[in-house]
Amino acid sequence: VAAEVRAALPELKALLPAGMLLDVAYDSSTFVNDSISEVKETLLIAMCLVILVVFAFLKSFRATAIPTVAIPVSIIGALAVAYFAGFTINILTLLALVLAIGLVVDDAIVVLENIYRHMEMGKPRLRAALDGSNEIGFAVVATTVALVAVFIPLAFLTGSVGRLFNEFGISVAVAVLISGFVALTLTPMLSSKILTPLH
Repeated sequence: VAAEVRAALPELKALLPAGMLLDVAYDSSTFVNDSISEVKETLLIAMCLVILVVFAFLKSFRATAIPTVAIPVSIIGALAVAYFAGFTINILTLLALVLAIGLVVDDAIVVLENIYRHMEMGKPRLRAALDGSNEIGFAVVATTVALVAVFIPLAFLTGSVGRLFNEFGISVAVAVLISGFVALTLTPMLSSKILTPLH
């Protein structure tokens, strides 16, 4: 909107009577643009830090790649839902995605660790993936539902502040729901194809 107003200023100036001056006294869009740029940067930093921490503990590029896939899938899924729900990309929805980055890898890591444990017991990759995900599936569903239950009440807030937090709560809840689905489907499939024991 601010860019369109600035583009229209020369036309508006031409319509003014002689002796009148049209200028921008205050432009809050520069602050909004700077804030959104900062949040985008924070989003990238958070993603890199999460990947580094996962790698530090799993000590394998293959094992790190599996839960890392949950991040873009969950974030893109949350953005798609936000788009179809008519939400705007604002500071709070971007903040929701920053927060979600840390949450969306949890379930995938739990499933991956259990599958890896089954592989260490000597099972082939496919069998380990099936047994590991079946064994921990209920816990993943319970964790996902608990996290969604924390954020979904924000969707019922009213007023202008409620509208902003509505977008925040739904964005986080959707990202967590998608990550739970990814943990129970994509993570076992990737584990059955690329995961190998360290020893």
